[in-house]
Amino acid sequence: MGEVSTSMAGRVLLVLIALGSVSIHSMAQMGSSPESRFEQRRLRLMDVVSQERDRGFFTVAAKLATGRDKEFALAMLDSLTSDESMGGMFYSYMAIGTYLRLKDQLPDTLLHKIRRAYRERTMYRGDTENHWVAYYTGLYLAAQTWPNEERSQWFNGKSSAENFKESEEWLSRWMTTTATIGQGEFDSPTYFTVFITPMITLFDFAKDPVMKRKAQMTADLLLADFAAEHLDGNYCGGHSRDYPEDIINPLSAPAALWAWLYFGEPKVELWQESRYRPRYRGGWETLFGAMSSYRLPDVIYRIATDRSKAYVHTETKRVRNIIRFGREKNPPVYKYTYMTHDYALGSLQGGILQPIQQHTWDVTYRSDKPNNTIFTLHPFYSGKELAMFFPEEQKFLADDVDRYHIVYTDPRKWNSSSPYEQTFQHKNAIIVLYDIYPEANHKHIDGFFPKNLDERIDDSSGWIFCRAGSVYAAVFPLRPYEWIEEKINWRWRSADLKNGIVLEVGCSDEDGTFESFKKNVIQSKPALNSSKDDLTVNYKTRRGDAMKFTFGGKRLLNGKTVDFRAYKLFNGPFIQSERGSGVITLTDGNNVRMLNFKKATIKEWQLSKN
Repeated sequence: MGEVSTSMAGRVLLVLIALGSVSIHSMAQMGSSPESRFEQRRLRLMDVVSQERDRGFFTVAAKLATGRDKEFALAMLDSLTSDESMGGMFYSYMAIGTYLRLKDQLPDTLLHKIRRAYRERTMYRGDTENHWVAYYTGLYLAAQTWPNEERSQWFNGKSSAENFKESEEWLSRWMTTTATIGQGEFDSPTYFTVFITPMITLFDFAKDPVMKRKAQMTADLLLADFAAEHLDGNYCGGHSRDYPEDIINPLSAPAALWAWLYFGEPKVELWQESRYRPRYRGGWETLFGAMSSYRLPDVIYRIATDRSKAYVHTETKRVRNIIRFGREKNPPVYKYTYMTHDYALGSLQGGILQPIQQHTWDVTYRSDKPNNTIFTLHPFYSGKELAMFFPEEQKFLADDVDRYHIVYTDPRKWNSSSPYEQTFQHKNAIIVLYDIYPEANHKHIDGFFPKNLDERIDDSSGWIFCRAGSVYAAVFPLRPYEWIEEKINWRWRSADLKNGIVLEVGCSDEDGTFESFKKNVIQSKPALNSSKDDLTVNYKTRRGDAMKFTFGGKRLLNGKTVDFRAYKLFNGPFIQSERGSGVITLTDGNNVRMLNFKKATIKEWQLSKN
């Protein structure tokens, strides 16, 4: 869509929406180009957020931008800047983002109160990657806005120049790290929103042209990373941090609203659908995207929406900083995603790659129903796992985390890392193995099977067959299991310590009828070899590929070892990058956009059609 700023026509339309003179239905008739459709979506989002009544910065910004309830918005902002208990890293970037976008509409009293907040509030830095990005974005822009001020004028006792320098160095280093070895809080449907929003805000208001370009490039990278694993609003595959509600209902995740805004998918307005209504942690962050001058490059839009051909996409990310009980600070995370028009199967290699909220693998499929996913996990918890990443005393950590995340020690939770879980995926087939030690706190594995499946059959062959519309799944449990009925799903549970499943996915375009899919899958039955020291599965897929997987050992595909160390940072038809290069190449097959983070440059060209 290029670097297109808000047009005069767009501003007029926004006023008409606020006055109730134009509806979203009449907007649909105003243009059908990608640019005009995006303009309609962003104005629609601003209109919706302006009708909210919460006390958040995003609601204030939407009301002031649209002219709706201006006095109420100013009163809300006065409250936000008067409450001395408020502060922190999110307050830091939201307050300055609101100030810079709307300062011409704010009275001097509120301008002074926002400035005073950066002198008197505790803008604590936090302890995770998304915290630091939010904190340093806010501090960078605040120090830029009020330069040449002494240490006494800042909450942390540092001068404007010191705060600016520290923020610039940290942000530049994080951007380079992300583009060379990957994020630590990678591909999170929840936390995506608190990475992309600060980057867009930094792009809008950084005065230094190099920082502005780096912010634009990082926003491109975050959105392209999402786009390659995006299907109809769903962020598919394995994730570093995912909340249970979003895991079992992917369109309820905050990332889905960004997909709606930038990719135009899903087609429904999520906030109007009670089955999907996103949980807006901290507010409507997507509002800053709707107000931004940032425009999604056309090539990323096509990466997100072109599902004309199935493809394999692999990535390398990194484990967040390990501070003890590990030999390496940031071990690599290996991701594999198989994407089709109808479904995606994606996975991480398994093990402890992210504490508390890891989501190792799933099948996600197009559906007009919620809970459109199938997966399994081992509900692991351990003070030692947490002590790998957090500095507090190990014996208190599990209880402390459970207090904030509620489900950490719950045997029925739907998000978890586990040292006892490993995966081996090839295209639309996956083997998931579990070798659970007797001393583990929970000694079972669980699977999520939504009740809204059109069919679920426990076949006499040992396979469990599922159908959701035109998408088919076949699951072969390696050990005995039971079904536990719950409100929205059937919980599949198996209690053997040496355990696992084999899964294949298909659809009508690939397999014809459901009966044909079942017939082809049944031809092959996984062979399990399990002993005290060994857990190995041999399986031939319905496409004839031989997979052999030993827990803690080799993954063999048609007799050849799969070596994760050969993975690039990105490797797929849309995104290419060598680890450590800092060069990300995006292409839709006709156009190329190259992001060079080491030189802070963007290059674009068209591929020859000869």
